[in-house]
Amino acid sequence: MTIKKLLLLLLLFASISALTACNTPLPAVQERADTISYVPIPREYVSVSCVTHGTGYIHSFYIEEPASSSRLGGREAGGTNCGGIIAAGYALPKTWFPGMKVKVRWKPNGREWVEKTTNIMRYDEVGTIYVHFFPGDQVRVVSALPYPESLKHPIPANATVPPPEEQ
Repeated sequence: MTIKKLLLLLLLFASISALTACNTPLPAVQERADTISYVPIPREYVSVSCVTHGTGYIHSFYIEEPASSSRLGGREAGGTNCGGIIAAGYALPKTWFPGMKVKVRWKPNGREWVEKTTNIMRYDEVGTIYVHFFPGDQVRVVSALPYPESLKHPIPANATVPPPEEQ
């Protein structure tokens, strides 16, 4: 009988311990003193266009913004084929900085979607974003005031090979 009472008492003690452990208050969370402050990046809203260099028809394309306050990444602009300018309100940093990467998605005619991450080429002035598509699923992104047909555009309209990608 004593063993039975001892086991019952032990079971009761274990049950009470388990129940009260769930009811224990958590310690107050201390705020971190080393929080990183948010530094806003001055942006300008620009239009988006694309240029093909021997790749054939681009059915649709999208480009993700390089800077966004969202922790999920930037918004996307695009959604149309090459051949016009999209007044998309694309947020581009006013000052270029090294390593400014963007994700580009496009659908070549008759093929599945292609997705690449590339750097935005160095710019001194904010202008229209031009996405240049080259053979072999290569892509370059520039911000330029001159149209692609201009001799002052960073990538010549008759180029068949993409310029080296800047880091």
